[in-house]
Amino acid sequence: MPASPHAFTRHASLPHLELRTTTQASDSYQTHTHAEYSLGCIDAGEAVYSHGTHAIPLRAGMTVMMEPGLAHACNPSPLQPWSYRMLYVDAQWVHQSFLPFDALAVPRQLALARHHSDDATLFQTLTELLDSLIGTPDPLQVDEQLLLFLEQYVLIPRGLEPESSSNHQGLARVRDLLHARVEQPLALAELARASGLDGFALIRKFKQAYGQTPHAYQIDLRLNLAKQLLKQGATLADVAHQLGFSDQAHFQRQFKQRHATTPKNYQGDLRAAPSHG
Repeated sequence: MPASPHAFTRHASLPHLELRTTTQASDSYQTHTHAEYSLGCIDAGEAVYSHGTHAIPLRAGMTVMMEPGLAHACNPSPLQPWSYRMLYVDAQWVHQSFLPFDALAVPRQLALARHHSDDATLFQTLTELLDSLIGTPDPLQVDEQLLLFLEQYVLIPRGLEPESSSNHQGLARVRDLLHARVEQPLALAELARASGLDGFALIRKFKQAYGQTPHAYQIDLRLNLAKQLLKQGATLADVAHQLGFSDQAHFQRQFKQRHATTPKNYQGDLRAAPSHG
């Protein structure tokens, strides 16, 4: 079996970081989200970065950025493999680093200054940050580099954050219900009652607010939780059962559609990665 083009680097000394390196891959992605802040370098090839109404052509030397929950997809040009590196940064770690302590009880999501860039200096600075994770990194050095990068290139200054208009109370209740019962089946009728909307209006308005339908959002929550369970050593069968997938094949199919690698490969890279104290 040929080696997977997708590899994952993790260090015990930096538990809030995960680096994905994808080399000469042609996989396509369905619209999905990440629970983390995501920072990526395009190293080779071409792709299209889609989120909301935006479809941004990507090429080597560009960077992409995503806040937690941003529904997006990055897909290469047909029959044209591409290479990229993506750093996933734990959202709670970012919030603890940038929000005042009195805001941490109910953390607000930090707004991004941009979602993509072709600035060569930005690309080089992020590349240096990612390179610092190879081998045996110095945790203090990496964290300092990361915080400076986030402050200089990624986050909108605190005083300029725009107000969000997407937190309609009914939709927020549905979102909270999906989070609270992520492993359980939820009927559209129950979600509609929670929102105060009819089923069709709920689907349409929820997608407008959060980038996905309630069902796609639920699957996405499960897959993000699945990654955590896989990193803890859970078996694929146990993860599929615990998170409410119909069977292991359903779990594997949904995982690959959104993350362009199989759960087994994702977990296998974890087991192969060295840990550095």
